[in-house]
Amino acid sequence: LIEGQRLGARQTISSQGILHSGLKYSLAGVLTGAAREAREMPQLWRRCLLGEAQPDLRRVTVSAEAFHLWGTQSAASKLGLFGAQLGLQVTPRTVAREDYPAVLRSCPGAVYRVDEQVLAPRSLVAALAAPHQDVMLQLDPATEVEFVLQAAGQVSQIRLHSARFGRTLAVEPGMVVLTAGKGNALLRTRLGLDARAMQLRPLHYVLVRGELPEFHGHCIDFSKTRVSISSARDAQGRMVWQIGGQISEDGVQLDPETLIDRAQRELLDVLPGFDLAGTEWTTCRIDRAEGATLGGARPDSYRLLQEGNVLTAWPTKLVLAPQVAQAVCAALPAAANAPLQP
Repeated sequence: LIEGQRLGARQTISSQGILHSGLKYSLAGVLTGAAREAREMPQLWRRCLLGEAQPDLRRVTVSAEAFHLWGTQSAASKLGLFGAQLGLQVTPRTVAREDYPAVLRSCPGAVYRVDEQVLAPRSLVAALAAPHQDVMLQLDPATEVEFVLQAAGQVSQIRLHSARFGRTLAVEPGMVVLTAGKGNALLRTRLGLDARAMQLRPLHYVLVRGELPEFHGHCIDFSKTRVSISSARDAQGRMVWQIGGQISEDGVQLDPETLIDRAQRELLDVLPGFDLAGTEWTTCRIDRAEGATLGGARPDSYRLLQEGNVLTAWPTKLVLAPQVAQAVCAALPAAANAPLQP
């Protein structure tokens, strides 16, 4: 495994970690292609998190065993809550008012609990990497990785030049797998392949830090996730909320100050009565890399392209990572399972 920066940098680490079984994609009351693709995945994740299936993910931090779903008082929001109960493996359950989370205590409408797990993405990356330290290298792809091609997409050799150790390692691969997210475009260009097979869908998240409770949930408005909140602690143990959903998509066109102002007003609206005094606010831009679609819409599933002996993979969303991993394994030649030779 060759990594240019840090494992999982940017797109993976920035995931909100909610293992949806299609909930977000059926809010309009229609079982979409995206919902069908996602609905079986949380059960596989759950087995891996219990150590009952491979990869063993028992070292992964499960931030929550469920998240909450609530709506505004608008008719559109009520329709969305109705639609969220269609065609799912996990059905949202109504929460009794006395059991509302503190942040939703003054919410005038119904609140639902969805028994789908929320992971800490950083711990997931660490757990996946831990057993494979002896086959991972950090190299600058621009200066330390050289591809020798027989033809476009046909790699005969990869020369790994380590400036740190002053050594070169020549690898003759049976198959090359690209899983670099946004970086797939540059790698494909260097391999003589079309970078336009990939599209980017940007997000502009808001981050809120302060004396906040841990909370994971979605406020929905018809078929849109109006606000999506997930929580994690920073290195100093302070709680940080990551604010996604529709506001993070609309925020792509906004500068940080304008987006923060809008997010503050939005949270006051969807979390009535909740005190955000004394909190710190900032934003973060992330590009989601996906297989290209007509019109740039989000793909319903992962995308895997095989060209020569090069596989390019885009999981599309975290919950589908097991599916794309299975597809990659199925495409590898039998020799790929042989042990490394010294």
